[in-house]
Amino acid sequence: MKNSWMKVIAGTAILGGIGGASVVGASALNTADAPKVSAEEALQEVFAQVEGTVQEVELSVEDNRFYEIEVESSNREYEFMIDAASGEFLQQAPDEETPADNEFSRPVDVSNFAEYAMIEKKVDTDSLSYHLATDNPGNRILFLVNEAGDKQFKTIFLKHSQELEIIDLDSGKRVYQGNI
Repeated sequence: MKNSWMKVIAGTAILGGIGGASVVGASALNTADAPKVSAEEALQEVFAQVEGTVQEVELSVEDNRFYEIEVESSNREYEFMIDAASGEFLQQAPDEETPADNEFSRPVDVSNFAEYAMIEKKVDTDSLSYHLATDNPGNRILFLVNEAGDKQFKTIFLKHSQELEIIDLDSGKRVYQGNI
């Protein structure tokens, strides 16, 4: 039986102006064999769940066609399996070697962050806490989480250009996008 995996190498890139990933190489598939959900659409589903750097995207082209996507965040590695026909999650598992106590599980003090004043101006944060998802030399991603632990808002701050985007995760609408 011949090898049934087609590897697709993916890397992080700017998608829609902020965050995301794009496919940088892929093998050609017969149009009839092509999955209904593209690798980029599968990656968008993954990035709705977790922020990080794509390490690998694999497409199974035999029996159960699915994408296997590996993502590394600032504090853990994830492996996702996405149905190539429907885009639904089949499996999501953090790397077993990842420590249980991660940064997202606890609130952080963001009062000294450059974007803090603008977030406070645009979002009612009285019953929300800030949770750091990513903080690297290029960007910082925060989630504003309610008392039940549900993510309410996502903020993406591009440090070099001082651009901030705030997204309401309930409606999917942008609350703010601009320079601070």
